[in-house]
Amino acid sequence: MINPVETQKERILLVESDPQINELIAQQTLRPLGYQVEVVESASSAINDIDKIAPDLIIADLCLPEVSGKDLLVALTSQGIDVPVIVITPRGRESDALQAFRLGAVDFLTHPIREFEVVNVVEDTLYQRRKRDELHSYSRQLDQNKEELEKRIRDLTEIFSIGKLTPSIANQQLLYERIIHVALLITQADAAWMLTLDIKRKKYILQACLNADEAIQSKLNLPYEDGLSSLVAVSGQFISLHGDALRPFELSELVEAALIVPIKQKEEVSGMLVVVRKTPQPFSKDQHAMLEMVAEYSSILLENSRHYQKLEVRLSYLQQSGIYATIDSDLKNDLLRQAGMELRNPIKSLMDNLDVLSNQAERRFNLKQSDAIIAIEEEADILMDIADSMVRIQQGDTSKSLEDIDLNQVVREVVNRSQAIAQVSGIAIRLEIPPQPSIVTVFASQITKVIEGLVSNALKYNSPKAQIMIRIEKKDDCTMLMIKDQGNGVDESLIERLFDKKSGLLGEEARRFGGIGISLPMMKEIIAAHGGEIWVESGYGKGFTVFFTLPRKLTHSD
Repeated sequence: MINPVETQKERILLVESDPQINELIAQQTLRPLGYQVEVVESASSAINDIDKIAPDLIIADLCLPEVSGKDLLVALTSQGIDVPVIVITPRGRESDALQAFRLGAVDFLTHPIREFEVVNVVEDTLYQRRKRDELHSYSRQLDQNKEELEKRIRDLTEIFSIGKLTPSIANQQLLYERIIHVALLITQADAAWMLTLDIKRKKYILQACLNADEAIQSKLNLPYEDGLSSLVAVSGQFISLHGDALRPFELSELVEAALIVPIKQKEEVSGMLVVVRKTPQPFSKDQHAMLEMVAEYSSILLENSRHYQKLEVRLSYLQQSGIYATIDSDLKNDLLRQAGMELRNPIKSLMDNLDVLSNQAERRFNLKQSDAIIAIEEEADILMDIADSMVRIQQGDTSKSLEDIDLNQVVREVVNRSQAIAQVSGIAIRLEIPPQPSIVTVFASQITKVIEGLVSNALKYNSPKAQIMIRIEKKDDCTMLMIKDQGNGVDESLIERLFDKKSGLLGEEARRFGGIGISLPMMKEIIAAHGGEIWVESGYGKGFTVFFTLPRKLTHSD
């Protein structure tokens, strides 16, 4: 007889019609070892009682009356019952055991039954089952840990995303709403809201709420008190209550669980984050820790927001009073300097061509003379345009304040003034302008000079009888103007240097933005001061394209 060992908890179902075999396996072998053995004499009884018995292991004879052991295996599989089965077969009929394996059996015993064989097969099978269960449990734990880790990463990502909002007067409310959205998400609460301290009134104001009851929503932008917030404000410590502990407070009329975390600045409570649940499920330590992290992050953002507001007010004042005045002064100097440089070449060319015509006024012009006359006309037009620009500056024709203008109309006027020069060279100017006005708020004289300069240089450096494309497009938050010529262009490596006053460029690249226009560095300064951007696309043999954008003013037609 085998000595009993430590009692096992596994339950074994023995399906056997032979009483002697039942006695040997159940009574003499397995029960003394601590196994709980249930015996049934037919496969039908096993199928009917299996849910009630809930065995960890089944031992079944293949030679059962009525329904065979093989049929039992088929029935178990069809019902999705995942219990290891050991089959019993007469010695010499091991082929039956092989068929049973194909139907789901895991091991077999042979007649005559021997105790040690039963013990070995049963314990080996149960050992394999335990290992499998341990692996499944470990796998489930890994999956759970993975889900928790992924959630933690998502929560931290959400918390850090708050910092992507640049605090300003315009998006202060957006900042509040983003903070409580993150608070709601990481605590898995039903509702959340945020309070900030009004220093003048010395009261906490409800700044934003999410999924809150109507009674709370009605207090937005007003002083707020729920019985708990004042305790947090005084103590500077968090409060987490649920169920009966929440009953003495006013908030219990609306929710069953609440967590309130202070937002501190220099050890003073400048605000509070509140998350609540409609059920008495308490908030976990992990959720509390994450909410405190949001509160700390919010403290930094709110402090930065106050600094931003002060800076925005000061910057706005400086822009109105000083920046644009400086640009106007620079613009005049730049125009006069460029005009002075460009006057030398047209005047010299004019004198040279006049020498050719001096003694041939009444004769028929030959080809060279005709070309000379055309050249004189081109240079004369340029000189006239330069003179006009200088006169307008000397007369003080520059705007001193921002105004709404239609960029479409400004472009049309500049193009109309440039048509004479374009016709001399056979250049066509193609306009693509939206049917509705393109309204921008700018210093009109400065933007007009930028457009004049771009059109003038496109005409000057375009190929004869080619085309200049001018297009205005309305984007989501800006209006873009493009001027493209079909000239030789400039090397791509020089494009960035065109915007630099100290670039030291010589030759054609240096003179590219001369003429009646203003230099690219000056254009960049003007466009940037208006909150826009300017850039160039070019390359030798690819023409020259300039783009600039200005902040767009929405109209009813938009």
